[in-house]
Amino acid sequence: MKKKLSLVFCIISCMILMAGCSVSLTKTNKNFTKSTLESEADSFIASWFEYDFADAVENYADQLDEDTVELYSKSGDFQKDYGEMEKKVKTTFTISADSATVNETISTASGKKMVFTVTFDEEGNISSWNVDKYESISQIMGRAGLNTVMSMCIVFIMLIFIALIIAQFKHIGNIQNKQVEAVKEEPTPAPVMAEPVEEELMDDTELVAVIAAAIAAASETESTDGLVIRSIIRR
Repeated sequence: MKKKLSLVFCIISCMILMAGCSVSLTKTNKNFTKSTLESEADSFIASWFEYDFADAVENYADQLDEDTVELYSKSGDFQKDYGEMEKKVKTTFTISADSATVNETISTASGKKMVFTVTFDEEGNISSWNVDKYESISQIMGRAGLNTVMSMCIVFIMLIFIALIIAQFKHIGNIQNKQVEAVKEEPTPAPVMAEPVEEELMDDTELVAVIAAAIAAASETESTDGLVIRSIIRR
């Protein structure tokens, strides 16, 4: 039990120390007081509505980088669609030790709302900014739901497509089996038997007579009567 209480006490102490460190770091930067940040953001937004971004893009596009031209073009479109500023609706802050961000929701003459995001560096100077159309929680959830439905539809379509491809495998197997059966059913040609080569027997009476005389001489017989040569084998 004591070990558990000690562990809980250590965790709580660490959390308090971390919170104290972050608060002390924020407090040491005098440039990050909410009143100062909000005042700077308000001045910037007021000057934004007075600046002619369309003219800047038209005349100085070659002197600006690509990201700045894109941001100025979007700002010019917003000025045309939303009209003049009416009032500030909401302000939120995100403050750390070396940077701070102010988000302000502004209503315009067209009845639409805009969201300005102004970021400050450690010295309290504006380092970057952006502007977007305001979206309510219902609009954000609706878009998220639409994206979810679209993603699910794409997944189901791909699954159906894969199932159709797999279903065709059996037809491919049947075609291959038919081709094999057709090859088996083709009649095999009978082997051609080589015609026996008949030996041309020499029917030469003179040769027979010579052989008979040679046999008679070898057997010391002067007559070849009774000597019959039945075959001659050549080697």
